[in-house]
Amino acid sequence: MKIECNIDSKNVVLNVNSNKPLNKILAEEIEIPLMSVECSNSYCGNCIVLFDDEPFLACLIPAFRLKGAKITTFKGYQKSRFWHDIERAYEDTGSQPCPNCYASKTLIFESLLQTLAKSDPTQTEQEDPDEKTIINEISLNKCNCLDNQEILEIYKTAAMYRRRRRVRRY
Repeated sequence: MKIECNIDSKNVVLNVNSNKPLNKILAEEIEIPLMSVECSNSYCGNCIVLFDDEPFLACLIPAFRLKGAKITTFKGYQKSRFWHDIERAYEDTGSQPCPNCYASKTLIFESLLQTLAKSDPTQTEQEDPDEKTIINEISLNKCNCLDNQEILEIYKTAAMYRRRRRVRRY
């Protein structure tokens, strides 16, 4: 099956089996070394990608769903200017995910922070997701290296940096 999509800001044409999962496509066809191919059926949650800006488990996305999609991997995300907001939050809070889930949790944090970008920049108070939503989203990754308080602190710190970035832009 021939599939056109955008992966890490590059338009690509894939010729793959329609049921092949995205994590295997990224590892084998696109050669992204950070992508976990061992898991399946959402066992660990370490294969998170942003699929049209929403976090999804790559092991559960069949190739036929990729047509016209925008996929961002951690490797591609690290090249963006937004990565530094979360990286600084990890440093400031003294907490960060373990090496196994670092990439996937970072992408989940980014998807949560994108709600700030979608809100009205002229508002003085931009609405964050509630604490329950933040915790539920992060739980897409099954690793429990961070407790709920650490997750909320990281999010709030990263959101502060993201707001500062937005204020400078306007």
